[in-house]
Amino acid sequence: MSGLLVTMTEPPPEMEEEFNAWYDTEHLPERLAISGFISARRWVARNLEPGAGKYLATYELETPTVLATPEYLAHVGDHFSPWSKRCLGKAVLFRRWACESLSPGSSRQSLDSRFLFIAIGDAPIEYESEFNQWYDREHVSMLRAVPGVISARRFKDPSGKPRYLALYELAEAAVLDCGEWQAALQTPWFERMERLTAGCQWILRLYESYP
Repeated sequence: MSGLLVTMTEPPPEMEEEFNAWYDTEHLPERLAISGFISARRWVARNLEPGAGKYLATYELETPTVLATPEYLAHVGDHFSPWSKRCLGKAVLFRRWACESLSPGSSRQSLDSRFLFIAIGDAPIEYESEFNQWYDREHVSMLRAVPGVISARRFKDPSGKPRYLALYELAEAAVLDCGEWQAALQTPWFERMERLTAGCQWILRLYESYP
């Protein structure tokens, strides 16, 4: 089973230049040198409210168990470098999801996509089975068929808050406004699931490839 690590971060405005230098010159190379890390990409959201999570990073993993290996653990927590401790310690937001792949299980992110739309959310336990059926039988398949959608993948972090992630790689931001995409948001099943999950936290957001 392949895995994905997703982090959402935001530095204070006065540290943004340093934060990006740290990420690009130290943090990403350090992570990609760890066995089991396949690739990594950074993303940025425009016009967000301050503190909402301007930056996103997606790390493709051979399996989720990579995050429990001694090699990885030697680079986190008390073992962070001084620069990592400074940049993460000053961050105004840091969120993390350590995911297992749900659908399709073996696919990887493209290195050429320009935009990433994320849907991170959850369902009440009594509707979780139907939630997953709707996603797998209708929603993802409809969005995957939309022109300009490069990939549509689902993940789960059992300890995440929220637990479910859907990532859609897009050729253009305008894909979200096309008729085919909007049609997937207007089916009876979609409307039912929207009502059933209305009390759950959701993050729906478009990110652009960084830099």
